Amino acid sequence: MLRIKEIKINVKEDSPEILKEMILKKLKITEKEIKKILIKKKSIDARCASNVFHVYEVDVTLKGNYKIKNLKNVIEVQEEEYNTPKIGKNKLSSRPIIVGSGPGGLFAALLLAEKGFKPLIIERGECVEERIKTVERFWKTGILNLESNVQFGEGGAGTFSDGKLNTMVKDKFCRGKKVLETFVDCGAKKEILYESHPHIGTDKLREVIKNLRQKIILYGGEFLYNTKLTDLKIEKEKIKQIEINHEKWLDTEILI
Repeated sequence: MLRIKEIKINVKEDSPEILKEMILKKLKITEKEIKKILIKKKSIDARCASNVFHVYEVDVTLKGNYKIKNLKNVIEVQEEEYNTPKIGKNKLSSRPIIVGSGPGGLFAALLLAEKGFKPLIIERGECVEERIKTVERFWKTGILNLESNVQFGEGGAGTFSDGKLNTMVKDKFCRGKKVLETFVDCGAKKEILYESHPHIGTDKLREVIKNLRQKIILYGGEFLYNTKLTDLKIEKEKIKQIEINHEKWLDTEILI
């Protein structure tokens, strides 16, 4: 796969067709030789107010073998994918339990659910649909729900932000790529995969969180809302049980 950097197109002329023309010209090939074009990054060069550019970095996969002939800003790269950790050989006697459905909790649940571990996620606050109603009521009346509010509840504190994302430029394990691809799969716009300052948007973020939850449930995960971790039972330095809401004990070997 070839990566082409520094493709500049005037914002007034920018289009997928123009971008493709510039790729063909840069590589000195015909359209028939291209298998796939993937935009890797897109930013704006506005240093000159009268001549503003979009600056692209694209990955191009060709149908046949291709040798770089000292082309400026063209390098060969390997496909970048996130690889989940290897699955252990020992069987679990009980399902993993995840405390909190913020970003870390949701993605831990997704990875475990995709591998068939059927995690249980407990959350002190409400699901995002009910949490929105609670927060709106707080803004109107000043009545605060201590367990479910702008800080606590499904999606974490970021649910009521504008959904700005960290691009994780130095993430050699491609975890950021996995996160962004999951967001797109759950309803976010595909442009977040390559925009220099990606954000989902507050309203869309709530929809994405709901879809992510449904995806986890589809793979066998389960959510318990309005549920707090209130105690732990540890034997020989290993977790055995957790207590929820000062009422009920649940068996688990894995607690996140």
